[in-house]
Amino acid sequence: MLQLRRTAAALAAVVTVLAGLAGCGAPAFTYAADQTDHAYFKVPASWYQIAPQSLADAQAALLGRSAAGPSGGALTWSRAYSMQANPGASNLLINSHTPVVYASVQALGQSLRNSLSFDYMRDLLFPVTPQARQQAAAAGAKLTGFALIGSSVITTRDGVRGINELFEYDINGLPDAFDQTVLTNSATTKLYLLLVQCFQDCFASNATQIKAVVDSFTVRGT
Repeated sequence: MLQLRRTAAALAAVVTVLAGLAGCGAPAFTYAADQTDHAYFKVPASWYQIAPQSLADAQAALLGRSAAGPSGGALTWSRAYSMQANPGASNLLINSHTPVVYASVQALGQSLRNSLSFDYMRDLLFPVTPQARQQAAAAGAKLTGFALIGSSVITTRDGVRGINELFEYDINGLPDAFDQTVLTNSATTKLYLLLVQCFQDCFASNATQIKAVVDSFTVRGT
């Protein structure tokens, strides 16, 4: 009888442990972190990480002429994730039917460091400020359908500062939505970028997940 009681107690303990494990389940988010530069963010665990070569191709094609590319300073870290498996490189920063998040850390070159301002951050990838949009139009840029949805300035107690801009542009005849966060550290030596984008209907359908990604973006002043 004593042995039966011990066996029953052991079985009950195993069931309790298994129930606890089942309750924990799979993690809801995947965390991406640049520990050297003290930056991280999270994405839904069901999203796919973009292969390094595809990411490199997208960076070369779409960032080459912007200050977020080599002209602004050396990229020291970058990651991209998509709700869709194996998206094309051309869909990582624009023109996606499912949410895509791109993040990078850049060691600022002297030229960009000297000219860095909140407006410069806003116009890092696309002309967002009125002056930048006027200059782009005068230069013959075929950018239409601009709409500014939200704009805010970010400052933290450890000296990190920057902007968040939510805006739209028409891409291939469809409104593409962009949620862009650009930050710099207290010494203005690094530039941190988080960009989430997809077409307007996709953005609306996945607003909760996108907000979780954007809100998780954390940079510690260094």
